[in-house]
Amino acid sequence: MLVIFRGLPGTGKSYLIRHLVERRAGLHVLSRDVLRVAVIPHPAFSDEEKAFVDELVAAMAGWLTGHHRDVVIDGAALSSAAGVQQLVDSARGSGASGDRGEALYFRVKARFERLTHPCLTVDTDRGLEENLRSILAFLQTGTTG
Repeated sequence: MLVIFRGLPGTGKSYLIRHLVERRAGLHVLSRDVLRVAVIPHPAFSDEEKAFVDELVAAMAGWLTGHHRDVVIDGAALSSAAGVQQLVDSARGSGASGDRGEALYFRVKARFERLTHPCLTVDTDRGLEENLRSILAFLQTGTTG
């Protein structure tokens, strides 16, 4: 299973994932932010760096899912549905947050697209418990209802 937490910067993706892994054993979390700092000691957050980190995440996700591991990708502020599909396709086929802020939030929001395949939209203004119940139910059934 591959789960991608995507959303606007600063909306609580990492926070939700930290609590989710406490309740669902066996999830392997791949964080773009953690991986970026691990491989690029002083990141500039350039498009080239972001593409490189995304390739690493996709390769790692592909290897893990290919070995029947459940994977959660954290930090994918992928605004386009095509970008999400490219990450999913890449993961299937392959085996520190210095750019945060209000300006980034609005840039990503302006180009954010709805997905057409099964997904769950989480409103992080709602409480943690309500969101975790929704996420766990979605992971169990693959539906929002």
